[in-house]
Amino acid sequence: MNPVVTDENVFEVLDKISDYEQLLKELCTIIQDGHILLSRAQYDLGYSAINSTYLPEPGVHEITPTSLLDVSENDRFSLHSVKPDPKSGVRKRKKGGCEDKKKSGDEKSEEEKKKPSKTKLAEDPLNWFGLMAPTSLVQAQTRFKSAIERIVEISNLKQELQESLSDFETLTKDLQKKCDVKPDETNED
Repeated sequence: MNPVVTDENVFEVLDKISDYEQLLKELCTIIQDGHILLSRAQYDLGYSAINSTYLPEPGVHEITPTSLLDVSENDRFSLHSVKPDPKSGVRKRKKGGCEDKKKSGDEKSEEEKKKPSKTKLAEDPLNWFGLMAPTSLVQAQTRFKSAIERIVEISNLKQELQESLSDFETLTKDLQKKCDVKPDETNED
């Protein structure tokens, strides 16, 4: 950065503050919309259709993330979506007679004995509510996913803002030392 405080430094900090406040307002709106859509889906499906009983039980179900957060060397965050597991979700049934079903049933029972008792849930939590989730529930999920992306943007901008402010404070202290002006002194002209 320049060793002298300039108007560009001040405007840069003010622009970042303005962007930060704008992103926070947008985040609040996105989360509010998500909650409204979630309540609309609960109203459409009925109170008992969307509640805590649909949440997976810890230790019983294995949940895989849909997004991963990475932190770079310079403390910047980035969000990466995880590709869904092709084995989870809806599967095509095998065609065959009763003999194939009996054989596959025997094979499954042997495989199930070997596997741990945890069951793997579908990648998309909307599948917990059936194949045809209400539109408002899908929209709520989209809003909350965009809120996560916005939070990453806000975190990165906040980091940049803190760096700019610390640089700005360092420059102003250096300028005060060069001018031999104490911060408490004021001009009374």
